[in-house]
Amino acid sequence: MRRMFREIMEKVYRLIAFAICGGIALYGVIAIAYAVKHSDGGSLAMGLVCSMIAAFLFAYLVIPPIAEKMAFGFYTPKNVKPLPPEFPLIQAKIKKEEYAGAIADLEKLLEKDPGNYHVVSLLVDVFVDRIDDHGNAIGLITAYLKKDERCPEDLPLVMKLVDVYLEIDNKEKAVALLDKEIKMKYRDIERKQLIKRLEGIVMPNSKKGI
Repeated sequence: MRRMFREIMEKVYRLIAFAICGGIALYGVIAIAYAVKHSDGGSLAMGLVCSMIAAFLFAYLVIPPIAEKMAFGFYTPKNVKPLPPEFPLIQAKIKKEEYAGAIADLEKLLEKDPGNYHVVSLLVDVFVDRIDDHGNAIGLITAYLKKDERCPEDLPLVMKLVDVYLEIDNKEKAVALLDKEIKMKYRDIERKQLIKRLEGIVMPNSKKGI
C-alpha cells in the first residue's frame, strides 16, 4: 500500500510540474506577443526567459523517462507463456478486492504449472501492493529464483524482491540478492541492469562515508 501511495503521489507531483511548465510557457508566449505588438524590450526579455525556463523544465520532465524506457525496455518480459485463461476472472476478483479468492485461484494455477511467470508475478503483486504480505512475497519470489538458469523474465521479479527488501528497510538482503544474481547466468544486458541497481543502493552509502 505504501508503494501504491508513493506512485500516486509521484503522478500528482508530475501533473503539477507539467501544469507549472505550461503556465510559464503560456506567460512567455503572451509576453513575447505583447512585446512584438508594443515594441517593449522588457516584455520581450521576460518572455524569452520564461520560454527558456519552460523548455528546460519540459525537457527535465520528459527526457529522463523516455531514456529510461529505452534503456530498460525489456524490463517487462515479452517472450513468456500466454496468460492462463483463468486470468480475467482472477483479475476481476482483485479489482473487487476479493483478495482471498484471487490468491486461492492463483495458488491452484501454480500447483498445475509451478514456476509460471504470469501467475507468480500477479500473486506477488497482490501480496505486495494489495495486502502488504511481504513475507509471502519474499518466499514466493525466492522459491521462483531457486533455478540455476536465468532468462529475461526473471529480472522483474528479482527487482521486485529488491524493492520489497528496501521497503522493509533490509538493505543488506537487497545488496546480497543483487550480488548473487549478478553472478548468475544472465546475458550482459540483464547483468548491467543488476549492476546499475546495486550501484544505486550502495553508492549513496559510500558517499556518506567519505
